[in-house]
Amino acid sequence: MAVKVKELAAMLNLSPATVSLVLNNKPGISEATRNKVRAAVRELGCEELLEDESAKKNIMFIVYRKDSTTPNSSPYFSQIFSEIIEGVESQIKSRGYNLLISYVDQSTVWEVSANISREHVEGVLLLATEMQETQMNAFSQVQVPIVIVDNYMEHKSFDCITINNEQGVNEVVRHLVEMGHKNIGYLHIDQNANNFTERYYGFLRALDTFNIPRDAVTMVRICSGGGDAVYQNLKLALEECEHMPTAFFADNDIIAIYAVRILRELGYKIPEDVSIVGFDNIALLEVLDPPLTSIQIPKHKMGVIAANALIDKITEPMEGVVKIEVRTSLVKRKSVARIQ
Repeated sequence: MAVKVKELAAMLNLSPATVSLVLNNKPGISEATRNKVRAAVRELGCEELLEDESAKKNIMFIVYRKDSTTPNSSPYFSQIFSEIIEGVESQIKSRGYNLLISYVDQSTVWEVSANISREHVEGVLLLATEMQETQMNAFSQVQVPIVIVDNYMEHKSFDCITINNEQGVNEVVRHLVEMGHKNIGYLHIDQNANNFTERYYGFLRALDTFNIPRDAVTMVRICSGGGDAVYQNLKLALEECEHMPTAFFADNDIIAIYAVRILRELGYKIPEDVSIVGFDNIALLEVLDPPLTSIQIPKHKMGVIAANALIDKITEPMEGVVKIEVRTSLVKRKSVARIQ
């Protein structure tokens, strides 16, 4: 029996637009409504109205974690990258592809990369924030298009979508200078993650831009171990600080939060004695005392751009390698004091 979309919508007391979204497997519809429409279509014998899921093509999204394959093993990782994943997922589905998500770590990355050819995928997105060149080598022989998300390596011929770390750090230093700070310290995570390396060199260039002598800066290098190790390392460094800066920039928000706690334990008031700025703008910053100034990364937008870049690469292959940097923005709160 031939049934039109408007007739089906009237029968189910739904809008034609809602029914159309379900029939075409588009996002934005609850699972209950989706099941209701599909059940009615099958009952009426009109299965031809439903989009053939098996005809869809697959894209694999590989999320690399250095230490664990469990996606929620780090609350900080989850907060930072859930929006990237959501952006990727929404865009992939809206453009008619199926999304396969795989979480890998150092012990499984080579096995997963070797099995990509068996998954019948059109392309691969690789969330490589914590990845180093050794692990990225695992994807050198993959025969489908690859786009790297949140990392960039000079010697690898992969298209990539990255954060403009230097621009973000420049915004931080500009803000501190405009608030009267000349004695600025830096809480730097001392590891080879590309984001932290770019923030380091961006900080040094920002000092030059605003005529702040590099040798006058208090540089605190922090180990990249677990939470307690980071806390103890930072506490020892701040306890030994002979000339406390009027402000610190931290490589990420977790370090900034630790710094606030430790400085208070040492008798400093935040921001009256020492101002603090972080990077990433995680969700809980607004409820801290004081609320923390930080750099906002458009994470959902990064996911959307990455998905579009990969699909364009699949459908219209072009020579050359593309690097897209996403601009950040400074979110001003109350952890920075104005000084004379």
